[in-house]
Amino acid sequence: MQDAEFLVSGQAVTVRSLVADKIRRAIVQGHYRPGHQLRERELCELTGVSRPSLREALRQLEAEGLITTVPHRGPVVATLTVEQVDQIYTMRRLLEVFAAGEFARLRPAKALEDLCMVTNGLDKAEASDDPAIMMSTGTAFYNAVAAGGGNAYIKDTLLIIHNRLSLIRYLSLHHPARVKQSFKAIRAMCGAIIAGEQKRAEQLCTQHLEAAAVIAKTIVDTGYAVPRGEHSIAA
Repeated sequence: MQDAEFLVSGQAVTVRSLVADKIRRAIVQGHYRPGHQLRERELCELTGVSRPSLREALRQLEAEGLITTVPHRGPVVATLTVEQVDQIYTMRRLLEVFAAGEFARLRPAKALEDLCMVTNGLDKAEASDDPAIMMSTGTAFYNAVAAGGGNAYIKDTLLIIHNRLSLIRYLSLHHPARVKQSFKAIRAMCGAIIAGEQKRAEQLCTQHLEAAAVIAKTIVDTGYAVPRGEHSIAA
């Protein structure tokens, strides 16, 4: 990421949101690694905004779990342990599997339409070979499943969980075989939901997230390195 990409002054949206978006993307794409200290002066110079605006953005990112405040150091990029990742994926699996099952059972028309639209974009995302585009498409799919489940609280909680796992998910999308397997699983889930096969949707979602948890813990255990190996599956 180039320094010029951080500049947001003069743009016509909420400054806090723009700054948060820029820093979030830098964290997700590994520009700022876990444990990196976020110095206010440096970020103000990069973004061209005032310290109050920057601090608002940092508070937003802290609420999302992407950064944490360390005594005598200030804000740093959050670092997860293997145990924390295991706990997060346990929660994600409980909520997302339930949402997928409810989606297949209820099958609301508008939600199905949105799901199909996202799934139809998988081929283009996969062909792009761009982890950022593939992650964005995958996130759109998970959001569609959460919305289709009909529980707004689950949807909001899953959004927080996905934010906390964003760097791990981004790193997991750097291996073509892994991406292929992951998108295949997503397509299968979509098919089960559209067909109203509740148990199968739950089963496929469980298998997908269990595999994703394994590679996520491997990424954290190796110091957030890009994972290797044919049997890993994207998160």
